[in-house]
Amino acid sequence: MTLLASGCEPQSLPSPGFIECLTTMPFGKQFIRLETGPVSFFSSPHTNPDEGITLALKTMGWTCQVHRGGDVSAALSSLRTAVSQGPVLAGPLNMGYLTYNPEYKNLGGADHFVIVLKVDDNDDDDARILLHDPAGYPAVLLPLAEFLKAWRGEGVEYADQPFVFRSGFQRVDHVSRTDMITRTLGVVQEQFSSEVEHPDNFGGVTALQLTAEAVAAAVPSVVNDLAAFTLPLAARRYLDARDFLTEAGLCQAAEIMEQQALLAGKAQYLAVHKNWKDIIAILEELAKLEDRLITIVRAL
Repeated sequence: MTLLASGCEPQSLPSPGFIECLTTMPFGKQFIRLETGPVSFFSSPHTNPDEGITLALKTMGWTCQVHRGGDVSAALSSLRTAVSQGPVLAGPLNMGYLTYNPEYKNLGGADHFVIVLKVDDNDDDDARILLHDPAGYPAVLLPLAEFLKAWRGEGVEYADQPFVFRSGFQRVDHVSRTDMITRTLGVVQEQFSSEVEHPDNFGGVTALQLTAEAVAAAVPSVVNDLAAFTLPLAARRYLDARDFLTEAGLCQAAEIMEQQALLAGKAQYLAVHKNWKDIIAILEELAKLEDRLITIVRAL
């Protein structure tokens, strides 16, 4: 929506799933040990979502202005100015404060990005903000005070500054779809060939093994997120990755991503009903597939 509002022709804009792959987030597994408890994400351990957005925009030949930090008054003033000129991409947000989402109480610390369409001019208790949430909540109104809590990003593992938003999107290069795929595969290959640098951050097969151990111990910070966040997001991303890799001509890798998507979908029902034993078996299958995928991508 932000790119369309900036003059991008609809027929030239890739699908959301394709753009997601340009961030490299669908490729990889991640397990992080935090002071508040470990967390497991079925996403790249080398790129956080904020960095992924920057990477995807660059790969597509776009640039934008990025606002980070400052006090709440200055940030809100900057947001209002930016929104007056077009839609703004805000985030990372802490989903635990997005109270229009019926699962918000279970999503504290999960990151999210939304498009801001309008902000009330007043700062009264009844002030509202109009958002487009791509997770299925279009044109949703949220009390401004609650948005500000989410927008601080507190509790989001990688968020080191509050009040981040992107605006003023401009195309600076016309990049073919084939070149986008080639550039992204080069980044993914480099990531799969590199070790995860942070001592409390684990990727690949190790991340899945640690996730299985956490599920076996019923660690709340891991198992409580599976049904509401981790698994449905993983299934969608893996199907996006399957289509991306198929278009790239990497049929074996695409088949593995489809198998992983099916396993994530299979685990969804099990997670809702707390069948941890069968989920552990699925995680073991995912680990075998991940090992095969890493071997294929490294050999490109």
